Amino acid sequence: MRFVPVLMLSAALGGFLQAQAPAFPSAPGATTTAGAMDAYLQTFFKPTAPGAAVLVLKEGQVLLRKSYGLASLELGVPMKPDSIFHVASVGKQFTAAAILRLAEQGQVDVKAPVRRYLPEVPAAWAAITVEHLLTHTSGIDNLWNDPAFQRREREDLSPAQLLAVAQAKPLLYEPGTGFTYATVNYTLLAMIIERQAKQPYAEYVEAQFFKPLSMSHTTFDQTPNLVPGLVQAYVSGPKPAPYISPKLGFGGGSFYSTTEDVARWTLALQQGKVLSPASLKAMTTAFYLKDGGNTHYGYGLRPHGTPANPYLQSNGDIPGFHSEVVYQPKSGVLVTILQNGEGLDISLDSMAKRVAALANGTPLVEPKAVRLSEGELNRLCGQYANGSRIRTIRLEKGRLVSAFPNSPADPISPLSPTECFFDEEPDLRLRFELKDGRPSSVLLTWDDRAPGPVYHRIP
Repeated sequence: MRFVPVLMLSAALGGFLQAQAPAFPSAPGATTTAGAMDAYLQTFFKPTAPGAAVLVLKEGQVLLRKSYGLASLELGVPMKPDSIFHVASVGKQFTAAAILRLAEQGQVDVKAPVRRYLPEVPAAWAAITVEHLLTHTSGIDNLWNDPAFQRREREDLSPAQLLAVAQAKPLLYEPGTGFTYATVNYTLLAMIIERQAKQPYAEYVEAQFFKPLSMSHTTFDQTPNLVPGLVQAYVSGPKPAPYISPKLGFGGGSFYSTTEDVARWTLALQQGKVLSPASLKAMTTAFYLKDGGNTHYGYGLRPHGTPANPYLQSNGDIPGFHSEVVYQPKSGVLVTILQNGEGLDISLDSMAKRVAALANGTPLVEPKAVRLSEGELNRLCGQYANGSRIRTIRLEKGRLVSAFPNSPADPISPLSPTECFFDEEPDLRLRFELKDGRPSSVLLTWDDRAPGPVYHRIP
């Protein structure tokens, strides 16, 4: 949630902000690899548009540390490698790690009911555990799905007020039987942290993690101070991103940071310098639902990949600010991309994965669309349901798109008469199951992850 930014104007203000010294050594002999990554990124980030700061490490050494585009369109201020961005839900890692730190100290039991620590929550929530909050399997609805809540985006609601909004809605399902990404889960976790630590959430996180790890450019977004180096955020147009109260993301995405601070955190966490081995394993292991379904989510992190090539992903998205972090444990490759705009032709998830592949010297082969007849395209069209979620496949100007209600349509391209890929997320696929020559269901899947949900065709 965005606070009023103070732009990094060192050139315009006569050295107002000193450049941050690089935190990591450069990797020797990485010129060719850096050139390939840089050339790839330049196809997306233009010099006169909103841009990004990118840091790529391999085994703790810098392969690429570069910025693209502008930090301020109005003032023509270039982005810098040490520019500060809102990292949104990347901050969920800090909240999850704080809960686990308290668990290691005997202050929190992640298997315990939430009501043990927040007795004011309703009796209908008696089955919700701390772990359900950590994994977004509590059944609590995403507040941002409600148009009435969206109209309150400028209001400074307290955690107690956010809880009141959440508990006024019925649970979507029995806890542990479904996955619904909802930031309010992490607001409740932050409330638990404050009560058990007997310390304000932001102060606890800073004392436990930021100061020991020298994350001096990571700042709580609800501190009423200027943030030197903070870039402006833009939405499509481009135009300045709308103001959203930072208090609405309390605990679930509440920090400004840089690529280097995010990298410090990621390496320290993965190298066992933050949590015990058991806590780290819990944080980085996907949670499974009662029916055996894989949520692709751990505690504040998204475990992906294959056993031969696992990787951990974390991302954050609010209007005008987008962040993506990918870490591959076996190769030691870490990619951090922080962006201050919208409208890329590819998701940051897919972009970071491709940058990581270049860092490993194994560029990904892009899918190629095939041409289908109008009849073959029309056969795939229809409505497909997974619980209450309705995915509509339709033709727009001769192109297939996939859309949910009240959301923009995503272009998809056919790989075959029964499989499509998303144009902006080429590794994300829709695979159609035929019955009597007509699609009966569609499976959402990735080329390198466990299968996702199945959507059944509505007659």
